[in-house]
Order: sequence, then C-alpha cells, then structure tokens
Amino acid sequence: MDTLKKIYRIALRYWQFFVASIVSMVLYTAFSGISITMIVPILDYVFVDIPKTVQYHTTGEFLSATGNILSKFFAEHNLFHLNKEALSSLGTSFKELCMQSDSMMLLWVISISFVLILFLKNVFFFLNRAFSLKLRGLTVYGIRNMLFHKYLFQSMAFYNENKTGDSLVRMISDIQIVSDKFIGSLLLILRDLMLVVMYAFIALAINPRLFLIVLIVMPGFAWLVGFVGKKLKKYAKKQQGQYSVMFSFMEEILSNMKIVKAFSREDYEMERFNKVNLKYNGFWLKSNLYTTLNVPISEIFSALIGATLLIIGGGLVLKVNSGFTLGNFMTFLFAIFSTMHPLKELTKSYSEIKKGFVSLERIGEIINQKSEIEEDPNPIHVNDFHESIVFEDTTFSYNGKDAVLKGINLTINKGEKVALVGNSGSGKTTLVNLLARLYDITSGDIKIDGTSIRRIAISDLRQLYGFVTQESILFNASVIENISYGSLHQLPDKTIIEAARIAYADEFIEKLPEKYNSLISPKASNLSGGQKQRLCIARAIAGNPPILIFDEATSALDTESEQKVQQAIENATANRTVVMIAHRLSTIFSADKIVVMDQGQIVGIGRHEEL
Repeated sequence: MDTLKKIYRIALRYWQFFVASIVSMVLYTAFSGISITMIVPILDYVFVDIPKTVQYHTTGEFLSATGNILSKFFAEHNLFHLNKEALSSLGTSFKELCMQSDSMMLLWVISISFVLILFLKNVFFFLNRAFSLKLRGLTVYGIRNMLFHKYLFQSMAFYNENKTGDSLVRMISDIQIVSDKFIGSLLLILRDLMLVVMYAFIALAINPRLFLIVLIVMPGFAWLVGFVGKKLKKYAKKQQGQYSVMFSFMEEILSNMKIVKAFSREDYEMERFNKVNLKYNGFWLKSNLYTTLNVPISEIFSALIGATLLIIGGGLVLKVNSGFTLGNFMTFLFAIFSTMHPLKELTKSYSEIKKGFVSLERIGEIINQKSEIEEDPNPIHVNDFHESIVFEDTTFSYNGKDAVLKGINLTINKGEKVALVGNSGSGKTTLVNLLARLYDITSGDIKIDGTSIRRIAISDLRQLYGFVTQESILFNASVIENISYGSLHQLPDKTIIEAARIAYADEFIEKLPEKYNSLISPKASNLSGGQKQRLCIARAIAGNPPILIFDEATSALDTESEQKVQQAIENATANRTVVMIAHRLSTIFSADKIVVMDQGQIVGIGRHEEL
C-alpha cells in the first residue's frame, strides 16, 4: 500500500486534471440519469388514448409554465434540504403540466430536449475521458522518472543480481499496467459507481419493492466476481513473472548473437526459447480465460434480473388501479438495465485491479529498494587530489561471506604510476572499483588526502577519476558527445579536441564523414577496437581528472592497435596519478610501483627491476 500511496501522491501533483475529471464525470452522470426519465412523459402523456383538457398549445406557453413551476418550487424549498414530499409535489406539478399540454407540441419539446441532453451528456463524457487521459499520462511520466532515478542510483551489486530484461519490463510494461489499473480504472470505477447510484436511485424512486427484488440476486453475483478476481491475480502474477523471464532471455541472446552464430547454436536457442514462450503462453491463456468469465457471469445475471422484472413488473402494469403505469415500468426497466453496463465495467475494473496488484508489487520492490552506496548526511566536498590514496586494512566481500580482498594495505602517492598485476580473480579490478565506491568496503578504510571516501560527496569523489575499462563502451551518439560524457560540466570544443589529440584519437576522427559530429553506431560497430579505446581515453581525460585508472585497457587489442593505444596512454598519463591493471610487460615497464596480488592479498610491491 505504501507504493500505491506514492503513486497517488504523484497523480495528485496534477490535481487540477483530477478535479476537472470528477466535475465532468458528475455532469455526465446527471445527464445520463435525466435522459432515461424522458421515457415517462412520452409513454404516459404523449402516446395515450385518454381525453385531456389542453391549456398549453405552443412551446412558449409550455416553457413559461415550466419556469413558473420551478420558481415556485425553489421559493418554497431549500435546495440543500429537499425531502421526498417536496420532490413528489414537484413531480405532480409536472404531471399536471404534461396532461394539460398539446400532445404534438409536447412530443416536439421532449424530442428536442432529449437530443440536447444526449449532446451535453456526450460532451461531458469526452471531457471526462480527455482529463482522465491527461492525468494518466502525466502520472506515468512521473512514475517512470521516479523508477529510472532509482535504477540510476543503485550500486553495482544490484546490477550483478538483477537482469536487464526484467528491469526493462518493470520500467515499461509494469508501469503502464499500474497506470491503467490504479489511475484509469479508479476513475472508471468512480464514474460507473455514480451511474449505478443514479440509475438505482431512479429505480428506487419509481418502485421500491421491485428494486428490492433486484438486490436479492446481488450477493451471488458478488461472490462469483470475487472468486474470479482471486484466480486472475494468481495467474497474472505468474504471467508477468514469466514475461520478465522471456524478455531477459531475448535480450541476452540478441545481445550475444555473435557467439550464438559462431557455435551454430541457433537451433538450441530456438528450443530453449520455445519452452520459455510456451510456459508464458499457458499463464497468459489461463489469465485471459478467467477474464472472459466476466462476460457470461454478467449476461446470466442480467437475464435473471430481466425475466424476474418482466413477470412481476408486467403484472403490476396489467393490474387495474395499481398506479404503476407503462411509462413507470419502462423507465424502471431502462434504469435497471442501464446499471448492467456500469456493473459489468465495475466487475471488469475489479478484475483488472486484481491483476494490477502484481505489477504494483514489482514496481514497489524497486521504489523501496535502497542503494548499498549511501551518501554521508554531511558530505565533504573536494575538487582536487593533493597527497595520497591510502588503503588501510581493506577487506571486501560480494556476498558477505567469501572475502575477495583481505587486509589490503597500500599507499599511492600523488604523481605515481602504480601497476596492479596478478592472476585473474586476484582482486585487481575489485580494488579499483572500491576507489570510486562502485561497491562499499566490508571493513577497514580507504582514504584520500586523509579523508575517508565514505565522507566525501559521491559525485565529487568520482570526478577525481578518469576510467578506461577493458571493454570499450561508447554510446550511440556523436563523437563529441561521447568525449564530453567524461565531465559533468559543459566543455568548450577546444577542450574536447585537445583531449582527442592527447588520446591520439584526432588522427581517425578527422577522417570521419562529419569529424567530431559523426554518429557512432550502436556498440560502436563503425570503429576498430583501437579507435574505440582511444575515444574512451579521450573521454577519461576530458574533465581533466587528477587520477586515471586503466583496467587492462590494451589486453583485447592487436599489436598495432596496442602500440597506438599505449602511446595514447603515455600522453594521457603525463603529470597525473595513474593506477593501471595490466598483464602485458609493455604496460608495466614505466610504472613507479608494481603491486603484485594473489587471492585477494598483496604479495609483493616494488619496481620492475626489483621484482
């Protein structure tokens, strides 16, 4: 329910559309009720074969008499304290007016009034829908922003445990479902409730006994609706969960299609997908079968009510001196059967809301998810690096049990080039990830210029570093946008061009069709491995960070590309503090300090010649 409250708080930011929707809804309901009461005068005062004394022959005379009746009524009664007797006297006055009016003239008045009422009814129906859609659209916009913000500020540990496909389903499908069920359906429920109350009030006013008969059938109908609703929620939950599994499966296979084709695994993956898809289809079918039950349940209920009313109500009309006229009976039938559609919609909305709770729970899991990386309540702001980075007995575990780093003690002085070497899995990448608080240490501390990194504002801390990873990750944007991504500030073009020159990337950028404005393809498929890595280096130094971190930046390159990237690294690292993770000797030779790691511990520190 906390999640629902948060969603409604977002919706209430746009309260003006909610109010406008309610006002137009009330007016639509009022005109809907008035429209069916027009049956009474047509059947009882126009198409009747009884003699009557005509006093009002023209429309003007009829409207003048109507005005006099209303003026007298409001003069004698308070609008906010009306009772049954007052309304009965008003009804009697209009009956007398109709009985004294020319039938043809009355038919014209009723027909024109009916068209006008239907026109106004539909105008307010359109306005109600328009305001409701506006409210829903803005609410989806707000929820999606809130959810994306939550995703952006989660720790890397969160992304290690959660599939991208599932996150996409929550961001797109689940949010849309919640909007439809808890904003759209809520407004529809209010509208349908108003209509049911309006029509029920008309039926009750015409004949309370007949109305009581209708109510006797309601408990059985309500039980059936509740039973179907429980089944719907059960299978909707399974359907949405399997939908995430299927989405994640497709995202993973399509993202790694090169490997699938390289090993001729198309048939194998097709077989796996078929199983996932078949399971989803089973849940989808059961969910929709229970949804379909709403129609026959409502139809049977309507038929039962209709048959009962025809026998009892028809008998009252045929009974002499019962006081229950054909006009009363037809209006009563119209009122009761007019409740059928909104009642169907109410049962449908109830079912949809039951299904919506599944998506609500899934969204709530993310909205209420707290990041493991928390900002200090009173953070220290830094904008430069002056002395040293110190690891003090630093220990880290991904799962809280098995330590990946064990009691690391290491000092990196300003201006030093430090190389981290060791077997795969020795903890090198984990060590540099802790520097930027992509993960938080389990025990011990990491200090920059004597200040614990947990005390430093996260944004300030990360601006001290320029990262170049083994995988060259670039965005589907222009070259200049990719390079400027390395700084939170707006960079002038000359700074970006200078970063490209230092990274030795200007030589190929100048050959691109639109140079710095050239668009990089998805996954940077229009660039070579070396070109991509040099752009990543340019991005890393664009914001002029005092510390550069290279995580095996040349390990995936051929010899020629490595030489160019190595030259770019030498240019970029001049007069900076550098931490390099490397396997190749060419990267290690120039290091001031080599740190040898094994099984999460430092087993040696020194220069290349010493080690």
